[in-house]
Amino acid sequence: MIELEPHQWEMLGRYLGAGIALGMGGLGAALGMGNAAGAASNAMMRQPTQQGELRRTMLIGQAITGDASIFALVVGLFILFFPAVQPEEVGGNFFAAMTGAGIAIGFGAFGSGFGCGFAAANACAGVARNPRRAGQTTQSMIIGQAVAQSPSIFALVVALILIIRQAPGTDLATMGVCIGAGIAMGVSAIGSGMGSGQTAGGAVLGLSRWPRSYGVTLRTMLIGQAVCETPAIFGMLVAFIMMFAMQDIPEGILGFAHMLAAGIAVGFGGIGPGIGSGLTSGPACVMAATYPRRDTLILRTMLIGQAVAQSTAIYALIIALAILYVV
Repeated sequence: MIELEPHQWEMLGRYLGAGIALGMGGLGAALGMGNAAGAASNAMMRQPTQQGELRRTMLIGQAITGDASIFALVVGLFILFFPAVQPEEVGGNFFAAMTGAGIAIGFGAFGSGFGCGFAAANACAGVARNPRRAGQTTQSMIIGQAVAQSPSIFALVVALILIIRQAPGTDLATMGVCIGAGIAMGVSAIGSGMGSGQTAGGAVLGLSRWPRSYGVTLRTMLIGQAVCETPAIFGMLVAFIMMFAMQDIPEGILGFAHMLAAGIAVGFGGIGPGIGSGLTSGPACVMAATYPRRDTLILRTMLIGQAVAQSTAIYALIIALAILYVV
């Protein structure tokens, strides 16, 4: 174990945790807002007379997209300024708690910020395509983006718990819990945020073409987004198990690897299923808007496809639980 003074452990954790939180959280939101701005610029060239409406839709979409980076900012400030419980006994546990919190919110905010950009971009294109339905298009965008922010809210909760429940001293098993929980929550939220945003983007695109299918399309979008959120829920579940339910953790480096491996399994294992489910539900929303009378067939096909796409997230959850309780 590296021998550091308490204030060195403290500052190391604060610097690294805050840097990851703001760096990754700001990256996703900036990409999403840029996507919205680019789509708005293209739309204004197609419909110059709708500049005001397009600008309003763009700014609303960018504001919601940027919420994820605000969550990252809040956690970053907590990491930098939240007092240590026992300053004289600060060690590796404090460092791991701050780093784990930064990983959780940084990667979680990245997915939601990037995903919300799909909905905002398609809303701008939809307003240009059908200016008379601009209000309905914007409303659909807001609903879809609100749901796509859910993974970043899950990550915010886990990050704040890690900060508040900091433990004194240096214990490798406890360090593994903090970093493993951060990875489980933050990385799994990447795919869920992006997939949920892709679903909202498909719904907004479909409604801009066939506004009368609003009810059917909105229902398809919300169901599709709920399935996209599954990997983030699995990640949050494993993070909570690590933080609150694990008692007989092996000591030393084995305990650290024990917790870290479980976090990596469910975290990285959730990226693909989240994005894959969005690739399924996004086109399904477009088709539901195009052929509302066939919504039952479209919904059934979407759910079957998403269920298969989610299978690897379930496998990752099984492996994570096996690592925690069986191996």
